[in-house]
Amino acid sequence: MLAPPLLLHSLTEFRDLILSCLDAAEARTVLEIGSESGAFTRELLTFAATRDGEVWCVEPYPTLEVEQLDGGEPRFHLIAGRSPEALEGVESCDAYIVDGDHNYWTVSRELEHALSDRDPARAPLVVLHDVSWPSGRRDQYYAPDALPGGAVHPHSWDHGSLPGEENAVRGGLRGNGAFAIALKEGGERNGVRTAVEDFVAEREHLRFVHVPSIFGVGFVYSESAPYAGALAALLDPLDANPLLERVERNRMDLYTKVIELQDAASDAGLRQGRLIAEYDRSLTAAEIEAAELRIELAKLRESAKTA
Repeated sequence: MLAPPLLLHSLTEFRDLILSCLDAAEARTVLEIGSESGAFTRELLTFAATRDGEVWCVEPYPTLEVEQLDGGEPRFHLIAGRSPEALEGVESCDAYIVDGDHNYWTVSRELEHALSDRDPARAPLVVLHDVSWPSGRRDQYYAPDALPGGAVHPHSWDHGSLPGEENAVRGGLRGNGAFAIALKEGGERNGVRTAVEDFVAEREHLRFVHVPSIFGVGFVYSESAPYAGALAALLDPLDANPLLERVERNRMDLYTKVIELQDAASDAGLRQGRLIAEYDRSLTAAEIEAAELRIELAKLRESAKTA
């Protein structure tokens, strides 16, 4: 059995909760945005099989495992493209699992696709990952050049986030080149949670539930839907739960401390490497100088013999 990762980060950690909510919503068709390793995709397929349902997956860079699912699982439909553009032409589904590009512009368009122009009584359930820190109030970009210019905040590929720090920092929780983050946290049109809250605020029938654990998972559903009561029974005890919030903050404080120690060890190793290299250069120079002196001494001795 594999040991758990140092940092729990996957939507699969919410497996039981999400599948219970999908069951309560009587979802048959599910659209997943962002498949990661494909682990949760398999969970969705297992669920869909119990309801004679289907799963669509939007993923610009699918893993080999996900591609194999597309070729061997008739209930699975892979759309190898980037959301939200890849959503065009996709029929409405009963539920959406959103774990793609974690920025305001993208998430807003994904919510519009899922929930706009839908009868409140028949609106789907939308589940969104990363609604807590660090992406809740700070945009993250996998491909900022693919977004409209006005949709992208000033950002960095090298900086990271620290709890309680508004400005991006050298170090902290970062993508190491895999993604960029906005230089500032907070403010208008910034972050996943901000996108969800702004969208819900304009639609009285929608409710947003925030489960503040493992980077946060959000649930958006219509309070007019027939399954609303069943979802409330599942989610109310977890919504903005203060204990979960404290545990998550402690988890992030501890993990960013681990990163700080790792960075310090890496810097110490680099400094040691530079000192060793400098010592090697000095030693080589000294050996060359000694060799030159030995040659000079030999010449002087030879001159003395012939004098």
